[in-house]
Amino acid sequence: MTQSWNNARFKKSCLAGVIAVLLSPSVYALEPLSDNNLSETTGEGVALLPENFKMVFQGPNDISTASSYNNATISAADKPKYDTGFIRIIPTGENYELLYQRAYDKIYKQNYNSNYAYAKANLYQGSYNSIYDTVYNGIYQNGSTTTTTYTTTYSQVKTKNETTYRNQEISPYLKQKTYTDYYNKRYDQYYWNAPALVPDDGTTKYGGAWLNEEKAAENARLNTIEKIEAAYGSTITTAVNNHLKETTLAQIRASANSTAAQQATSAANTTVDNYAKTNAANVANTTATGAITNARTKADVFIYGLALSKSNGNLTERYSNVGLNWGSAANPWLFRAGTAKDIQQFSGANKSDIGYLALEAPLAKDGIDATSDRIKLGFWTDIFSRSLDSMRTINAITGAPESGLDKDYRLRSQFVANGLSINGSQIRLFQTQNDDVNKLYDETLGIAALLRINTNDNPSTLKFTDTNLNEKGIRISTAAKTDADDGTAVTPAMDGSLAPLFNDKDGLYLYSANINLVLGNMYQPFILASEGNNIILEVTRIPKIPAIYSQIYTLYADTDPNPQFQAGTGLTTASFKGSTCNVSYCGSNFSDITTGTNTVRYQGTNATHSSIAIGSVTRDVSTNLLKANRGADATGIVFKSPSGSAVNLGSAVIDGVLIQHLKFKTTGL
Repeated sequence: MTQSWNNARFKKSCLAGVIAVLLSPSVYALEPLSDNNLSETTGEGVALLPENFKMVFQGPNDISTASSYNNATISAADKPKYDTGFIRIIPTGENYELLYQRAYDKIYKQNYNSNYAYAKANLYQGSYNSIYDTVYNGIYQNGSTTTTTYTTTYSQVKTKNETTYRNQEISPYLKQKTYTDYYNKRYDQYYWNAPALVPDDGTTKYGGAWLNEEKAAENARLNTIEKIEAAYGSTITTAVNNHLKETTLAQIRASANSTAAQQATSAANTTVDNYAKTNAANVANTTATGAITNARTKADVFIYGLALSKSNGNLTERYSNVGLNWGSAANPWLFRAGTAKDIQQFSGANKSDIGYLALEAPLAKDGIDATSDRIKLGFWTDIFSRSLDSMRTINAITGAPESGLDKDYRLRSQFVANGLSINGSQIRLFQTQNDDVNKLYDETLGIAALLRINTNDNPSTLKFTDTNLNEKGIRISTAAKTDADDGTAVTPAMDGSLAPLFNDKDGLYLYSANINLVLGNMYQPFILASEGNNIILEVTRIPKIPAIYSQIYTLYADTDPNPQFQAGTGLTTASFKGSTCNVSYCGSNFSDITTGTNTVRYQGTNATHSSIAIGSVTRDVSTNLLKANRGADATGIVFKSPSGSAVNLGSAVIDGVLIQHLKFKTTGL
């Protein structure tokens, strides 16, 4: 790695002066302050000022002068081949148990259905018949009349049906002439004669029938049946017993059939289901295991040749080998403590000062900053997808895996950015206020982050025909300069081979890319918390509390010139303090820093909305709204082939982005 620093002597008085610039407006920059004066400030910190700074990750060398960029014997075209110092990132990949289960379930379902259909057609009937016959025969016992089942059923049938069957057997005899004549004669005897005068013919003599038709008929019928029983009693009994036996066996057969059919159906379905389950499980287990083993959902990322240097007009080279000054004595990097006054979070009852620890890049100058040192950022990367069973052994010397990387599953790309400025960016860390509703928010680590990545202070005049587009843009490319320049090695980390050379022209070009992101603020913190074993990153919800959301929301007068506010909120058009951060404006809290007789105004840092602009973009100063230019020469997003032919897709703007709520949560940790 090559890096160069110009280490200025940094006196205590200088540190005091820098802090005083930001914390005591009435004091001139670099004016020495005593420790007593410093103790009265609202916060103290450390000012950092990298001067003539540059760096590039190369292969291991003992001294900086061994860098290829300082070696005159290596041609300019070959110097990037030694950018093989790397950062390795190993994402954990997916939840493999869940991935296996998903694959298993999918394969199981497919195979279960096909195996079930086969078993239904080929195994069901055989299983059904076997179980049916066994159960039926076990109950019916070939019509045996000595079983307990028969005896019990017969007793029930006899109680219910014996009288009916006997009457059925007697009924035909009652129709015979002999017995009809007897009945008629006996009827007359009962009807016309007194009971004492009814002749005795061996049957029972009944009384109370004289001149009574119903009683005479009943008595005559009973005497007729007695005559039939006397003549044919044994025959009738035999017939009744046969009826009782047949009915009993019929009931047993019906019961046996019902029970056997039910058990046979259940057993046959179980046979079919078990067959389908067993075969489907076997196939699913084998196939899912193979699928997961061979699945390439495990990543391996190598970031090579990370380089920072002074920007130039070349989007082909990753490193200019020229140092840059990152800030100034009046506007340095700051690592400091501070206090935000009268902050409310989560609840209307919360209102207090919040102390924070901040890392702040140099402030962004208001207006076009032609004097600032712009950054060139470059690196190239090999990104691999690896199988689950790939080797995990690490070479202790190089930090690279000994195997498991496959060139066929590699994405090789290059990133080069010119004209970069992160001025105005800052990160504040603090403890959030109490939240009685959501304990996850309660007194946890809060972050207010303002990330500004800008490549062009004045994108409104950008044209596709401009000759200096490469001075302010980002390029992402993948094509190698030649097949030979792409190398034969999987990745240099494994074998110490040289870095590839990329094509000079191809790739995605993002000219004049200005990205200004607000991730949380003091009123709506971006929190880092935990839930169980899992980590949570969350831009917290904006509460429905006027005193809080009015500090975040923006009132757009052009779309709602006469807003109506809910009674009791106390809101007016002047209540809404939110604004959008873009390359030209990032909040109302401007800073005027005076050095000697020269006063410079710097942009604010309290905007609450984000913007992303690429290419030719115009800003309406009165509303701070961005608008993508639509002219034929507007540019921003451009694709180029390896031969250099370009497709200009024009410019793009995403303006006024407010994150109402955003949550990321790890799973399975």
